[in-house]
Formats: sequence, structure tokens, C-alpha cells
Amino acid sequence: VEEMGTITVSDKAVAELVMYAANKCEGFAGMSEKSRTGEAIRKVAGNASGVRVLKTKDGIKLDVYIACKYGADAKELTYVVQDQVKDAFLCTGIKINDVIVHINDVRQ
Repeated sequence: VEEMGTITVSDKAVAELVMYAANKCEGFAGMSEKSRTGEAIRKVAGNASGVRVLKTKDGIKLDVYIACKYGADAKELTYVVQDQVKDAFLCTGIKINDVIVHINDVRQ
């Protein structure tokens, strides 16, 4: 296969796809802008999406900070969000190594 060039995908585009995938999950209440330690994600990732993107030569690691709906099964939601995010990237050709979901808020 002849290599034609390089395609660069912005962190913002990656975060948008993560948010789209997470929004499909039952029990998902929204993205969170702070980590468990209170550190603002926008300062770390350059955006306020609640998604931290770490690019490596082997693929991408995602830290996803979300809020769950009151009464939702947080453990189940974590697995569902991980699966939805991984599935969303299948057609992109972007290799996702890890999806780490942090639930740090509960909303009505």
C-alpha cells in the first residue's frame, strides 16, 4: 500500500465524537468540566468538553469526565460509555487504546 500523506485530527474533533457517543447512553446526564481533584479539564485539555486526549505513537488514550443521572447504575454507565466511544471511532481509522470514564457528578 502506497502511503499518500498524513491526516491530523484535532483534539476538539475527537472530543466532539466522544460527546456524541456518550450522549446516546442511558443514564448519561452530561459532560463534566472538572476532574475528581477539582482540576479544570479546559485548562488541561484546552477545551471545556470534559474529554482529555492523549496522543501517542500507538494510538489515543481518552479520559472522559461525565455526570450521571440520579438513580443510574454508575458502574454499568461506565461500561456502556466505554463501548459507545470505542464503537464511534471504528469507522474513523483512529486507534483508541484506552477509554477511562470518570463519573464525578450526579444530576437530576
